[in-house]
Amino acid sequence: MKNNSRKLIFGICAFLLATLSLGSCNSDDYLVDGGTSNPYFDGNVMQYLESRPDLFKDLVKVIKLTKWEDILTNEEVTFFAPTDFTIAKSVERMNYYLYNYQGMDKITELSQVKPAVWEDLIGMYVMEGKYRLNDIAQIDTAAVSAFPGQTNFTYDRSYKMTMGVCYGDASGIKYAGYRQVMYAYQDFGYPEYAYVSSCNIEPTNGIVHVLRLDHYLGFSISGLLWRALEAGVDYPKKRGGNSGLIKTTVREEELEDMYIKEKNDE
Repeated sequence: MKNNSRKLIFGICAFLLATLSLGSCNSDDYLVDGGTSNPYFDGNVMQYLESRPDLFKDLVKVIKLTKWEDILTNEEVTFFAPTDFTIAKSVERMNYYLYNYQGMDKITELSQVKPAVWEDLIGMYVMEGKYRLNDIAQIDTAAVSAFPGQTNFTYDRSYKMTMGVCYGDASGIKYAGYRQVMYAYQDFGYPEYAYVSSCNIEPTNGIVHVLRLDHYLGFSISGLLWRALEAGVDYPKKRGGNSGLIKTTVREEELEDMYIKEKNDE
């Protein structure tokens, strides 16, 4: 009798465990998008960015120098939002190069970089239409031929970008785990990936996916640098002198030194 009771209890427990396991695999609670919190924002994409100065204060500043302010306010878009940490990292690398390789002053204001440069860079992160996690194809960076994600032109058709959802493994089952959105630029001969830390934020006119803090603007350690130097950097007028628009060239060996230093710092 005791053996039968134990078998019955064991069977019930096993059934409940299996049911819970299946439920967790089909649940969205483990998603990188922050789980079941309310994704909706009562305002447009631009207003959402302005509502989070802890993440996007500098991003908002540079967007307001460009055409993207109007587009993020009025058009239906998906924005892969780089944070202020990304801008700070990119400016820091630019200043390192200016000071150590060119003997130039560091920039102190984001407006010293030409609006056209910011416009080009921000444009890499804007897609026309709404793309939630569930709208984006699966990507496996170790099996791209089987799961390539999807490639789309940016809003202004200046860049061809790849979106994809990475499926993690769970309990030894391939692709049964968490899902994470990634965004990539392919034109350097190899893909540069940017992973999303918070996805499916939904203002009234679009979708916002927030990129991880380790991302560099323009998908490259020198993405801001070479564009800014090619366009010319504005320096404020000094006492007894003139304001300066300074252009210089970026030497490949110097960028390689910077890249090696960055990897050593990681």
